[in-house]
Amino acid sequence: MQPAISRSFSTLLAISLLAPLARAHQPKPETLAAFDHYRDKTEARMDSDLLAGHFLYIDQVPGPHRTEIDAQLRRNEFYLEQLHTLDDGHHIHVPGGIIHHWMGMAFLPGVTLAQTKSVLEDYEHEKENYFPDVRQSRLLSQNGNDSEVFLQFYSKTIVTAVFNVNFASRTTNYSPTRTQIRSCSTRVADVDNFGTPNEHELSPADSRGYLWELCTWWHIEEKTGGTYIQVEAIELSRTVPFAFAWIVNPIIRNVPKAFLSHLLSATQKAVAKKSAAPANEPVSQILPPRSSSVPLCALCDSVASPSEGFLQAGSGFNHGK
Repeated sequence: MQPAISRSFSTLLAISLLAPLARAHQPKPETLAAFDHYRDKTEARMDSDLLAGHFLYIDQVPGPHRTEIDAQLRRNEFYLEQLHTLDDGHHIHVPGGIIHHWMGMAFLPGVTLAQTKSVLEDYEHEKENYFPDVRQSRLLSQNGNDSEVFLQFYSKTIVTAVFNVNFASRTTNYSPTRTQIRSCSTRVADVDNFGTPNEHELSPADSRGYLWELCTWWHIEEKTGGTYIQVEAIELSRTVPFAFAWIVNPIIRNVPKAFLSHLLSATQKAVAKKSAAPANEPVSQILPPRSSSVPLCALCDSVASPSEGFLQAGSGFNHGK
């Protein structure tokens, strides 16, 4: 298929998908319960990994492959892999929903854990550090290492999607060189008429289902020569009508990969900006710029052309097989 014809076909397909995907949809209790179970099992696996001495993903990878991944990271490339949490060896069924689960890693040369952590915990300035995907950010409260945070996410492809999300965030300092920052949504609301005097939140019953729940776990470890950052994310969205699943599901399952790539890139830039660069070497040479706008939610981009969506955004990194 010629590129112009392919783009036209994708646009027509997108229009045909908009109506069924935009219908109001609220997660059922069993959907949310399945997500909670998946999250708990994911955290139990992290706890087990930590007890085994595996703080980062690559710590449990066999030697030759671990060396290969580490070399990739130190070439300023990202490593991304889709993950699946199991329950006693079995997949966890999520009725009426889809869980998107990815892990991404990067290496920040010449950067300390303290410098990296100061960016990831700078909630008031996330609207600058992660613009245009974050339009508002506020630290609502803080008690020791526990924080309540508000973020407004913005995503525009063919569908414009805006979400007001409250997060509960907890920082755990395992050692002077190892820190985890866990953030899980406590409230997600779709925003309608964004940027107008009539901007308002939709009721839960009117949710479009693009994003229902989101959890991220940042693992930060300082080692010789710099600091490793790893983000693992699970996102819950609605399912796709059966008639469209054959073409939409492969797309929406890969969009979070591009989102994590952008998240890592934006963090790199923010840390570089906040950290003092060597006098004879500008920040732009330490951490080259990457592409900027990638959708947060998988379903937001599921109606866009695959060739113009996540595939192009992900062209600058390698990922696990």
